[in-house]
This record gives sequence, C-alpha cells and structure tokens, in this order.
Amino acid sequence: MICHSVASLKLNAGGPSRSVSQLCEALVKKNESTCIITASDANEPIVDLDSSVYLKKSCAGFSLRSFFPSSNEFSTALHEINVKKNIRLVHQHGIWLRSSHLTSQVAHANSIPLVVAPRGMLEPWALNKSKWKKKLAWAMYQKRDLNLATAFHATAHSEANSIRRLGFKQPVAVIPNGVKLPVLKPEVPKLKPTKTKTRQALFLSRINPKKGLPMFLDTWAQVAPENWNLVIAGNDDSDHLPLVVRKIKQLGLSDRVEVVGPLFGKDKEQAYLNSNLFVLPSYSENFGIVVAEALSYGLPVLTTTGCPWEALEIERCGWWVEPTPDGIKTGLKAAFKSSDDERLEMGKRGRALVERCYLWPAIADKMIDFYNWLLGKSDKPDFVV
Repeated sequence: MICHSVASLKLNAGGPSRSVSQLCEALVKKNESTCIITASDANEPIVDLDSSVYLKKSCAGFSLRSFFPSSNEFSTALHEINVKKNIRLVHQHGIWLRSSHLTSQVAHANSIPLVVAPRGMLEPWALNKSKWKKKLAWAMYQKRDLNLATAFHATAHSEANSIRRLGFKQPVAVIPNGVKLPVLKPEVPKLKPTKTKTRQALFLSRINPKKGLPMFLDTWAQVAPENWNLVIAGNDDSDHLPLVVRKIKQLGLSDRVEVVGPLFGKDKEQAYLNSNLFVLPSYSENFGIVVAEALSYGLPVLTTTGCPWEALEIERCGWWVEPTPDGIKTGLKAAFKSSDDERLEMGKRGRALVERCYLWPAIADKMIDFYNWLLGKSDKPDFVV
C-alpha cells in the first residue's frame, strides 16, 4: 500500500486537499492500493471524493483516515495502517507541521521509503514568511526530516530548483498536479458578447497575502475598462480579507469588484463559466492548480512568473508577467486589448494543453512509475532529476 499524508482535506484548505484526494482516486483506478491519512478534525466537511470509487475500493485498500492531530493519535494511526496494510511507501504532502514531522519520524522508524512533496513550502517567498519561526523549526527538526527523505516530488522544475538550492541531493520527480476535465456544453454565451455586455475577470483562490490581491487591485483601478468587472472568490486566509475589502473601498471599486466568498461544486463551476478571463497575481506558487482548472474551462489566464506557468506564453493561452505593478499592468492591458474571438481561441488552446498534460490518468501513471522505481521494480523514469 502507498500511504499519502496530508495536513487537511477540508473544503477550504486550498490546493493540496483537492489534488491529493484526486491523485489518490486516480491511483486507485490504476489498481494501486492507496490510503490517505490526514490531521483534519473528523467532524469537518472534506473535499468531495468519488463515492463509487471510494466505496468500491475501500476494501481493496483505499481508505480515508481522519483524526485529531495529537502526537500519539497521529503516530498510532500511521502504525496501525502499517501493521494492517503493510505500507510500502509514504508520500508526504507539505512540511513544517506536526503531522508532517510525525510522518517523517514514523516512516524512518519503520524503514519505509519516504517521498516528500514540499507543496511550495520551500520556495523563497514562503521561506521568508514567518522567517524566524521557520529558522528555528529548520534547526530543530525540519532539515533533519528532509534529509531522511528517500526522494522528493516537485510539481514543476522551478520547485525542483528550490529543493536543490537548499542542498538536498536526493532524486526529485517533477510531476504536475492534475484536474478533472469538465464537460462543456457546445453553446457558451459568454464567448461572443455584444458590444455592450460586461465582461468578467475571476480570481478564485485563498485570500492570502501571497496571492497579490492589493497590488492587483491598485492596477485594476488604473487600467480596467468600464465594461469589465472583477469577481474575487475564496476563503479568508491569515485574516487577509479585511485588508482586501478596505482596498476595494479606498479605490472606489465597490461597484466593479465583487467579493463572493468561497465557492464549491456547482457554484464554483458557474463562476468559471460566467467569466471571460482568469487572474492569479500570486507572488509565489509551486503549481497553482486553479490555473489548470481555469484553462480546463476554456478561460485565458493571466498569472505571474512567481507561478510555474510559462506554458501560457508558449501555448499562447494567457499572459505570464512579472509579479509587479508594471508586470500586472502589461498583462491586463494585453488581455483587455484582445478581442472576444481572440480570447476564445486562447481558451481553446488552454483546454487542449490541459488535455495533453494535466489530466489525472496520465499523472497517476507517472506517479506509479516513480513509486516502482523507488521500490526497485523498474528503471529510472525520465522525469526524475
């Protein structure tokens, strides 16, 4: 069995809760016995898991373990899974937290190969946030835990480079996150709006200082045409929402910028379908799963070079700009200057990119190849650096 450890599967916990659960579902569909262990409160709502896959595969090894994050309970849960299911490999998602530290300890104590996916937490921007706390944690346990890892999983080459800059020599598999391709109806009214119709840009992510929203709003106020509105969707993270709301009022944007809170399920899907442009002005992302989601809905995307999405330029399906006011201004002007037909064609190219590179079945195949190589069952894959 492959055991995935993730801090949370809560609905509003961000990208890892969705990507880890969907990766595990894809692995199970490939007949790879898989479990998830999480530190989420057992009573909290979690991300959707395909009920037919989950129930069908539960007796074959796919199970969801939820528990309170006390040291004894977490370690005991891991040991119980190992005894009952014979864990062959642990795939840990995230670092710094008590749950990730305990995962490393249990894997090492039981001589189980450990793959660590830092999930952006070793990027320069992330290391500088709460810098002194992280320096203390690094000295006390985090560097040692990472040295115990058998290998790393990076979602982009930029993240692999960040791992190397810190001196770690273990193999790094560069395997992106994936998305489920939505089924789009042939008729999409937003594609050719009349000259008077208002267009909509969508931001959908955690509302966190890393996401660059205050800088983006300053630029939006300067360059956005009157026939464009901005929708900001996502849960407040790090008490950042009040600052964003104040910025909107200070800039006089209350009639052109709407904050709608977190969106899930059909509401989230409708937000993508109602939009003409997706924006993610983050200073740093290890992947940015919402970019892939937006592309899968046929939306052109504007994001920054702090996100590993150079493919937007290469495939001509968006704008990849510096995470600065000038960079954002350049990208927004180009997006607004594009015609509806041009944005439609960009969206088509973006969806085709997702179909080629970011669907879960192919990603699960790569992950299985990586696991098998670490377990001595196959040759080294070409995506391992």
